[in-house]
Amino acid sequence: MATISRTILLLTILLFPAAIYGQAEDALPRVLILGDSVYRQPAADAAKELKGRVHVVYVSTQSGEVFNTTSALERLDALLGERTWDVIHFNVGLGDLVYRAPAMRSFRILPIHAGGVRANSPEQYERNLRELVARFKATGAKLIWASTTPIRHSSSNVFEMQSEVQYNAIAANVMADEHVRVNDMYAYLFEKMDMSRPASHGADPFFFDRIPLQPPIVQSILDELDQK
Repeated sequence: MATISRTILLLTILLFPAAIYGQAEDALPRVLILGDSVYRQPAADAAKELKGRVHVVYVSTQSGEVFNTTSALERLDALLGERTWDVIHFNVGLGDLVYRAPAMRSFRILPIHAGGVRANSPEQYERNLRELVARFKATGAKLIWASTTPIRHSSSNVFEMQSEVQYNAIAANVMADEHVRVNDMYAYLFEKMDMSRPASHGADPFFFDRIPLQPPIVQSILDELDQK
């Protein structure tokens, strides 16, 4: 009887490997990574590194969308989907700090010298963050906040240098109040980047001198899941 069972199992694996893999994947802790385009590649790298231990999903933003606390709240149900999550690793900040055309319903980036205004004020940023955290907590998932990455000088002139420092301080207070784990991406990159010169192609803050971003993401996920 045991021999027959083993034979059936072997045939199932050989004939339906995708089904077997899918079942194994479903049994893994599920981690959602929410963030702007900065997180697309490191999320993919984290998923590869954690394959077989954690199922990592990165939800990309819509084409042309500027991901910030306001747009995240508006689309949160769609971003979360219908599945349950064990951990949500999230960051919103760069899209709140970017300068945009004022008094326009559609979101259009506009340089500071051309009359652009910051997408969200510090006060609005804090209000939005607190609402986001409350809604994330309602899912039952464990939360990890990733601090906003450093902003250097850029030729685009749609970001103000070091403006992320104030917004990271606001976020840190919110996360302390809400007892949310912090993945300090700002400190991780600030120690490694040459902050005295512009980023590649003048497209700061989306280039990081080829520094891999996934190590602190992977570590914070494993810590939250109590995995070594």
